[in-house]
Amino acid sequence: MRFGEMGTFLWYFQRISALIVLSYVLTIFFSYIFFDFSSYELWRNFITTREIKLYTTIFLLISFSHGVQGLKAVEDDYLSERTLGFLSANIAKYSSLARLLYRFVILLVIFVTSYVFVIYYLVDL
Repeated sequence: MRFGEMGTFLWYFQRISALIVLSYVLTIFFSYIFFDFSSYELWRNFITTREIKLYTTIFLLISFSHGVQGLKAVEDDYLSERTLGFLSANIAKYSSLARLLYRFVILLVIFVTSYVFVIYYLVDL
């Protein structure tokens, strides 16, 4: 894959992942409307089926990657030397530091989210 094609791939991935997230949300929404979940046990039996757990896992992974890609786009668009240079030439000098701190926060969120996902969701499969 050439460099120019990677941006196109990521653009398509962002749109397709948004459709997958939307389909999951609509599935949960319409199942809540059309099925009788008059008690917690009925709802729990529905969401703990293998199919819904698989669909939820796909949803979580896709929405997670969708969000990380969106955060990367924010970094590229707003934390560049050129963009920060519009504010001040002195601030533009610290664009590398701002990007590094931004990436650190993103990685921290990724690790915490992964820990919670693995420990509290996948272990219970």
